[in-house]
Amino acid sequence: MAKTREWLFNTSTGMPVRVTLNKNKLVSVNGSPETKVMALKSPESNFAERVFDIPLGNGEIAKLCVRNKQVLVYNGRNVETGEEYKTIQLPKWVYVFVVLYIVNFFVLLGGALGGATSAIGAYASANISADEKRNTLTKVLFCVLLYLGISIVSFLLAYAAGKAFQL
Repeated sequence: MAKTREWLFNTSTGMPVRVTLNKNKLVSVNGSPETKVMALKSPESNFAERVFDIPLGNGEIAKLCVRNKQVLVYNGRNVETGEEYKTIQLPKWVYVFVVLYIVNFFVLLGGALGGATSAIGAYASANISADEKRNTLTKVLFCVLLYLGISIVSFLLAYAAGKAFQL
């Protein structure tokens, strides 16, 4: 069964709009031919949230924001709830952790397992840093603890793999 999402809303001029997302890959506005979503990627996208600019045909755009779920935003508001929506702005310091996870991949534990642990750590750090409810010091401490935990797990896995292949 094909997965389809649909949003209905009116523009600021009162024009009704129906945005349809088919199979999480193809988007259509008011029944127009489907366009690949990836072709509409916005420069606002970052490591924690992908943002796509959906042209509405009247010179305006809606933004499809994908983080943990899909949210369609028009004029800064979630079209389903009407609440204000801000795309995630990652602080510059989080990229230090992303680089550290890349170093972990090459130094401690490579391969698929190392890539998975490093990607999970980098993604989790980005999400922690984007949390507006916590202060910066708390977010940095959480990221440091996460990095240390993943580094220890990576080291132990690399050590166990080294011992296993010594047999």
